[in-house]
Amino acid sequence: MFSKHLSAPTMPFARREGRTATSMHAIALFSALSLLGGCASLPSNGPTVPTVKKSATGADNTLGFKIVDIDAQNVNTPPVRNELGLIQLGAMSANPLPARTDQIQKGDTLGISVYEVGVSLFGAASSAADARTPAAETHLISAQVRDDGTITLPYIGTLRADDADPDTLASRIRQRLMPLSQSPQVQVAITQSVQNVAYVSGAISKPGRIPLTAARERLLDVLAIAGGATSTTAGADGLDLDVHLVRGDKAASVRLGDLRAEDVANLVILPGDRIELRRAARTYTAFGATEKVSQIPFSAEKVSLAEAIARATGPADARANARGVYLFRLESDSAGKMAQPVIYHIDMMKPQSYFLAQMFEMQDKDVILFANSKASLAQKMAALLGNLFSPAAAVVYAAK
Repeated sequence: MFSKHLSAPTMPFARREGRTATSMHAIALFSALSLLGGCASLPSNGPTVPTVKKSATGADNTLGFKIVDIDAQNVNTPPVRNELGLIQLGAMSANPLPARTDQIQKGDTLGISVYEVGVSLFGAASSAADARTPAAETHLISAQVRDDGTITLPYIGTLRADDADPDTLASRIRQRLMPLSQSPQVQVAITQSVQNVAYVSGAISKPGRIPLTAARERLLDVLAIAGGATSTTAGADGLDLDVHLVRGDKAASVRLGDLRAEDVANLVILPGDRIELRRAARTYTAFGATEKVSQIPFSAEKVSLAEAIARATGPADARANARGVYLFRLESDSAGKMAQPVIYHIDMMKPQSYFLAQMFEMQDKDVILFANSKASLAQKMAALLGNLFSPAAAVVYAAK
């Protein structure tokens, strides 16, 4: 009897605990079913293949992009050079060239050599004995062209210089010396010029003023004379550098690797031109079901899609759909303007895709997306259900 009184109250309590556990189980199941209905809202780092395909044909495709499968027809299409910059530089080449490259200008420093025979105006007076023996005297005069374009020489006075070349100025000086000296001969050279120069700056080994000569140096020549790009910024064949040229009120830029010696854009440099080498690293970005979202430098003249995927550590085995590797690119026309956003697609489950990926060349600022697998979403749902059901299961187990 005593034992019956003890056990009677415990039975309703156990039933209540069982009902409570069942209620919690039902609540958890209801919550899980609600989440399952909204599976698209599960945490994800990128779209799935169906989502990408649907977006290309949906009303929200305001950019008008299209999906293109990488195949043998489009895989060998070379990257478009920056034709706009090349065209702009080529247009500057139409500027008229100066008749002479050694025109004397304000601020120039001149070296004037005067040669005399017999009685010398600039040298020491000859004795009667020495007069019987012809002798040549040489005198070097340094003169700087003033702001008004003139120079001043001993015994001659002031001469206009900035409207002449060295030969013309030498003839003028000789004419002035004829009444004063015996058979004078004159040579004029520009020893230092502040006007007949180009200016080079930026990621260059020897920035500063580059004197221009009768060789009529071109753009690539001036960069070579300045020592070329610095070793720390040169990149692969200058592909990570932009050449920016300013001439008067005009300016143009082109990637150094796109500029070739035979191009019209490799124009003759004129006095006063300013050339700057600018750092412009080529990179691509990897998103989606990969081990790490990252921006990756090219570090080579050419990078294939296969190499780019490998550098990005490829699609993650547990989360990615290898059939959905996409490359997002803003295609440009020959004028350098955006023509069409394009998504290139490749199925890495097909063996032939690995050959295509080797031949498909990456371009600057490409974006690779590794699509998420539906199975990964199911795994996330299973994990979430496990977290929801674990407390209910623990209560039921404890009730037993």
